[in-house]
Amino acid sequence: MDAGIKVQDFWTMSIPEVHDCIRSYGRRAKIKILQQFIQAESIAEHIGRYLNSENKARKPWDFYPELFREEREQFEESKQEEQVVTAAENRRLYAAEFNRRRHQ
Repeated sequence: MDAGIKVQDFWTMSIPEVHDCIRSYGRRAKIKILQQFIQAESIAEHIGRYLNSENKARKPWDFYPELFREEREQFEESKQEEQVVTAAENRRLYAAEFNRRRHQ
């Protein structure tokens, strides 16, 4: 329950207020997990650089897949968009080089 809510207050709440408290607790828990994860990831990356140059840090959804489902989907979508942009740029560069060689 909310840190500011006492047990006596809980019994006087309506059902929607109880749901709000539960959702609020979930949001705070998610923020706390994310903050701890970011801190741990930062430490791991710094240590990992010294131990292995191929070290890749994990993402929060690797540990909490249900909690960070939306963030993972957004990350994957942005990664795909980045790959499309990179592929388009590579094709443009290839075409420019091909045309340059053809006109020589």
